Amino acid sequence: METREIAESAPMSAWFSAATPYPDTSVSLWRNNPHLPRRLACGVTFDIVLAGRSLIESAYRLLARYEQPLGPAVTFTNIRSAAVLVPRGTSARWPGLMTAAQWPGRVSQPACLGRGHAILIPALAPRPTAGLVRWLVPPDDEQTIGGVPLLTSPVPLARCLTEAHAALAPRTRERTPLSRAVSAVRPVLPSPQRT
Repeated sequence: METREIAESAPMSAWFSAATPYPDTSVSLWRNNPHLPRRLACGVTFDIVLAGRSLIESAYRLLARYEQPLGPAVTFTNIRSAAVLVPRGTSARWPGLMTAAQWPGRVSQPACLGRGHAILIPALAPRPTAGLVRWLVPPDDEQTIGGVPLLTSPVPLARCLTEAHAALAPRTRERTPLSRAVSAVRPVLPSPQRT
């Protein structure tokens, strides 16, 4: 996914600033420094789905292949994770959505965070040498309704995350009679004696 620089509209700034403690001050700061990253509260205008970067990137490729709308998503450069902005309230429904998508029970699910959490997002006009966070897919002014950017729908996201996980998961080797025998004998073998 390519990062492109886009100008931030007043409605987009207002939408982002609603997730800050001081919306008017935030918009003013962002106008004076358009490269300034933003720390936004989750659960106000959006929730986030947090997972490994490769899983999110793979799920976004699947969403694009299935012609599903791609909302804003960020990747974190210092950790190997990414976050997708989803509609507010998704965190309450997320466990059920992942169960319906048949996420494997023995594997930790991607987390969905709402109220009480915050996320650092880059400016819409990031510097070429972006810092800790970069846009995987930036919000698009052309895909807004009343100044609110289109967010990724949680139902297809859950399904594509499950499909991406299945494609990325290492294949477990089938245990042959020989491998079972080696496993059974290994604990019986004497350990080397120290001299």
